[in-house]
Amino acid sequence: MEASDRELMARLAAGDKDALGPLVERHHVRIYRIALSYLRDRDEAQDAVQETFVKACQGAARWDGSAEVAPWLARIAVNHAIDRYRRGRRRSKAETPLLDEDHGQRIAAPAPSPERRAMDSEAGERISAALLGLPDRQRAVVVLRLYEEMNLEEIARALDMSLGTVKSSLHRALRRMRVTLAGLRP
Repeated sequence: MEASDRELMARLAAGDKDALGPLVERHHVRIYRIALSYLRDRDEAQDAVQETFVKACQGAARWDGSAEVAPWLARIAVNHAIDRYRRGRRRSKAETPLLDEDHGQRIAAPAPSPERRAMDSEAGERISAALLGLPDRQRAVVVLRLYEEMNLEEIARALDMSLGTVKSSLHRALRRMRVTLAGLRP
């Protein structure tokens, strides 16, 4: 029988470094998606995933045994991605839009026309810019809700926020993005 996330965290907190492997295996894809949605760079996202698990390992003794592991890891990932993003922004690194293969599973469809590809590329860049233009808290809520499909209670736990704050942050972020993206629809 496989150990639960909580059992693995308890072992990790007790100094058993072998418990980290199964946690990484279970959660690395989700943590990568969170980091990628913030950083928009695959290499930066991979580095952020590694740093997230290093921080989790270092902070395992401080983990509250009654807390769920997945939201705790998500909070570490979001905070670390925000820090990396801010450092990168200070370095004035150029932003690169996500490539199709970064969005996960592909759906077989006929090849779009060059005009459609251009419109889709522009839309993707505008959505990315709108997301990056949000304040950190609002961006975190949007990323966890839309990209990770977490419910509002999970987001509140992951970001250590009240449910009301999550709701208002999501509402404000979506309203702000609607204004930014006005006129995007063909």
